[in-house]
Amino acid sequence: MTGGIGAGKSTVARGLGRRGARVIDADQTARAVVDPAGARGRRVLAEIEALLGSDVRQPDGTLDRARVAALVFADDALRRRYNAIIHPAIMQATAEEIDAHRDGSDVVVHEIPLLTADTPPLPWDYDLIVTVEAGRDERLRRLQQDRGYSAEHASARLQAQGPEEGRTAIADVVLRTDVPRDEMERLIDELWTRIAG
Repeated sequence: MTGGIGAGKSTVARGLGRRGARVIDADQTARAVVDPAGARGRRVLAEIEALLGSDVRQPDGTLDRARVAALVFADDALRRRYNAIIHPAIMQATAEEIDAHRDGSDVVVHEIPLLTADTPPLPWDYDLIVTVEAGRDERLRRLQQDRGYSAEHASARLQAQGPEEGRTAIADVVLRTDVPRDEMERLIDELWTRIAG
């Protein structure tokens, strides 16, 4: 399951989780691969620090995600270099999580941002690709209201992620979340019936 920032992926993923899916959240995986408590996290943090400077760490040693975002979303070249560090670590950790469920009968939902027609091949296959989408104005409103982003920061984040056409081009299902809550629940029910049926 993919979709742009503020589109409602997490809401849909939680809904599927309540219905019985095992959800692999790419954001949680991204946090885990920079956890200073683990060997992988310490290695990845050291590489990020070498690229961006020591002020990307919190006093407790964890990654200051807001500081990193402020740096890399303002500089395309720097973002590519950062992604060259973080993406392989996330890919490896994700592959390990997917493999852990491969022999079971569980429905596994991988919540992954920005899966598009231009995404390089992944080391696993999906049975179904769902993109969660909402209009630009609604996404901007959510980012400002729910996450406290400034209008400029919210707009920059949307711009950096590109148009939804790149996601919808590869999707088997496009789920619109700029609908009333009860309608969204009905759409999640329909999706669950399709994937768990």
